[in-house]
Amino acid sequence: MQRFENKVALVTGAGTGIGLATAQRLASEGATVVACIQDENQRQPVAGFDSLILDVTQPEHWQRAGRHLRDRYGGLDVLVNNAGIIDFGTVEEMSEEAWWRVLDVNLTSQFRGCKMAVPMMRARGGGAIVNLASINSIRGNNRTVAYSASKGGVLAFTMAAALDHTADKIRINCVCPGSIDTEMIRALFRSAQDAEAMRQAVVAKHPIGRLAQAEEVAAVIAFLASDDASYLTGLAIPVDGARSIR
Repeated sequence: MQRFENKVALVTGAGTGIGLATAQRLASEGATVVACIQDENQRQPVAGFDSLILDVTQPEHWQRAGRHLRDRYGGLDVLVNNAGIIDFGTVEEMSEEAWWRVLDVNLTSQFRGCKMAVPMMRARGGGAIVNLASINSIRGNNRTVAYSASKGGVLAFTMAAALDHTADKIRINCVCPGSIDTEMIRALFRSAQDAEAMRQAVVAKHPIGRLAQAEEVAAVIAFLASDDASYLTGLAIPVDGARSIR
């Protein structure tokens, strides 16, 4: 299928995991993808794309990305706000510096991305934005107070922004992944005293009986960004192997 033929898409956090899988999925369906990466070390995975180094916490980087999109492609049709980090701790353990860092990367960056994208999409007659939330937006988890707050904010932000921009024909949705087999969770397993026991405990939370692959989340993102989802906006879609319905 070529659902994104003649469409321009920007994906943040595209150097690894869900972001890379999403860039590949959109491109496979005809999109011109601008893959935003963290640093030069991530150039190789996105070698086939137009790539930009984008620090999502820096407004001037977003402004530069906007100029690039306007000058090279004339605008933007699809935005995937994927970049994110996690830092573990209870309210007692978490420093204010770490708290604000997680919220800036995971939540405020999505505000910045939408602020850049909305005028360009409006000028093109509409568009689609997909924000990455998390299972932690809708279910609790130990020692994730900052991460959960940021991802819960993404869900609420998505719903409010979707209402604001229905008249602009801009659809804004979010996905709430469960545990995905990416480097982020592999690093978590490696940090445990018993990596295999921790992996089994995480898998056990998902009735489907396994971790998801990044490509499975990318498929849902692509659906929400496509015209196949033309009547969907303001939704939070769990991609979690039934974890949220236990």
